[in-house]
Amino acid sequence: MNIEITVRHFTASEELKTLVNNKLSKLDKFNVTLTRCHVILSKENAVEEKVEIVAHSKGHEYIAHDNSSVFEKSLANSVNKLSIQLKKEHDRMLGH
Repeated sequence: MNIEITVRHFTASEELKTLVNNKLSKLDKFNVTLTRCHVILSKENAVEEKVEIVAHSKGHEYIAHDNSSVFEKSLANSVNKLSIQLKKEHDRMLGH
C-alpha cells in the first residue's frame, strides 16, 4: 500500500509520520486490498487538529476524518472509522 502524507499549516515530526504508517499498516488484516492511502494532517486553529484519510482500493474509495485537540486521538478515531468501513466491505465480499 502506498501511503502519502500531506501536512497543512504546520511541520510534522518524524514520530507523527511513523505513527501514521504504523496505524495504517494495521488495516492490512482485512482482505480488502488497499492500493493507496492519502492522509491529510491539518492544524485548523490553536486547539483543533484534523486528520482525514482517503483510502483507495480497486473500484472503491473509503473516507474517514476526525477533529480533536491532539493528532494522535484524531488519527486513532479516523483509523477506527476506516476499519469499520473495510470490515463491512470484507463481510460483503464474503457474503456473495
